[in-house]
Amino acid sequence: MKRNSTTTALFVAAGLAVGCCACTDLEPEIYSDILTDEYYKTPEQLSALIADAYTQLAGEHGYVFREGYWSLQEYTSDELVVPTRGTDWFDNGVPMSLHKHTWGENTRDVNNGWSFAYGGVGKCNNILDMIAKLKGNDESAYDDATAKGVAEAKVLRAFYHLLAMDLYGNVAISASTTEPITQSARAEVFRWIEKEILDNINRLSRSVSYGSVTKPVAHAMLAKLYLNAEVYTGAQRWQDAVAQCDSIIGGGYGYALNDDYFTTFTKANTGNKEIVFPVVFDAVRAEGNMFHLITLHYLHQSVYGFTTSPWNGPCTLESFYNKYADNDLRKKQWLVGPIVKDDDTLRYSNSRLSDVPAIIVPQVSKIEDATAANTFEGARFVKFELEPDIGHHANSDFPIYRYADILLMKAEALLRLNGAPTPDALAAANLVHTRAGLEPYTEASLTLQELLDERGRELAWEGHRRQDQIRFGTFTAAWEFKEAEATTNRCIFPIPQWVLDANPGVYTQNTWK
Repeated sequence: MKRNSTTTALFVAAGLAVGCCACTDLEPEIYSDILTDEYYKTPEQLSALIADAYTQLAGEHGYVFREGYWSLQEYTSDELVVPTRGTDWFDNGVPMSLHKHTWGENTRDVNNGWSFAYGGVGKCNNILDMIAKLKGNDESAYDDATAKGVAEAKVLRAFYHLLAMDLYGNVAISASTTEPITQSARAEVFRWIEKEILDNINRLSRSVSYGSVTKPVAHAMLAKLYLNAEVYTGAQRWQDAVAQCDSIIGGGYGYALNDDYFTTFTKANTGNKEIVFPVVFDAVRAEGNMFHLITLHYLHQSVYGFTTSPWNGPCTLESFYNKYADNDLRKKQWLVGPIVKDDDTLRYSNSRLSDVPAIIVPQVSKIEDATAANTFEGARFVKFELEPDIGHHANSDFPIYRYADILLMKAEALLRLNGAPTPDALAAANLVHTRAGLEPYTEASLTLQELLDERGRELAWEGHRRQDQIRFGTFTAAWEFKEAEATTNRCIFPIPQWVLDANPGVYTQNTWK
């Protein structure tokens, strides 16, 4: 795959991170034959140093880990379910506990989400410590390249804090490797994240450096922060969200919607004009895109020519699948129908159910099943290009922030701010909606409920749904295989028990039961 110099640096760092990610002094592991006062002088050398913080996003335990940050955002929502299929996917009941909102402080994915977010924070702090060691503590004396690198590391650190604050509420602000850990209220963490971004945004690169934290990425972070401000702090920031979206839309950065929705998700989507901030994946050098593996049926291996068998796991709910009109072009991101090869030969399941036709259906009848009678149930996720001759990992980069989301955030913030669709809100939403082959929204049809549904259809499985449902007030409602909840306590996760045990007297546990 073709990569630019920044993402090449990410791959270099990915190969080094295993041996050095827990260290505070990276020099012996990376450049043992080069004196530190002779290195990290050029922008390229600084990029290689900072790249280690990005490696937290990729890898099998990164941003889209099926047992970590991504699963907390998606398994808990109304757009994904993980049925137990015979002996597969029960996983000690974890997927079902997430779907039913019955998780606890020792639940695997709750633990992993915390480790992921603060692992990223720790890598950023290590990098900032290294720069301070080499360049001194007076940031005002830094050359332009170093100042840009420090700003990039600080805003990326703020990004990891944003993920932690979104998931766990009252968390620690970790701005140093030497200061003692203290817990801060969610609103205080919000203000710290906001200040870190605002203090550093003008030192970031304005050019679109794919895969790196740049000025438009910082604007996207602020837009997301302000869009959810009422959830995080109790105070609305809709106008600020609009302003940050407009900074991207009118900023001359070159972002735009692709004519074809699926162009954003091809195996060659590196540098795609719709992707604002990605997780950079590569099947060999930056693993972690495993969507084809976790969702498709075992029999799809022979259909698509994969080198390994898929796992027949997560799917969407029938109620979510039915949110798509038949003429919505995005409905093709869900696979239903007979499992056939090019010769249209119908495949059959394994020997236990050899008389059952291999037809994927959108209905999910049960999520607990010891017989695997539900082996073909649930529409499967095929938004990312299905590549022949790949095994566990695919090449498509994963968009954390993309232009369609920016447009929909602007439309929502304007609608909430004004109580009715403004012309600007309609224009932003219709760019997304009409690309899907649908008739434009009108003032009557663009409601908050419709915007929530549209965000689901457009951004399915991209890690936004839990956050969206909380903001729209539907996260505690009932849906398939989940009962309505009497409180909103499950809108945040408990701080993992191992974190409490390792830091006695530091944290007060969230009210989550």
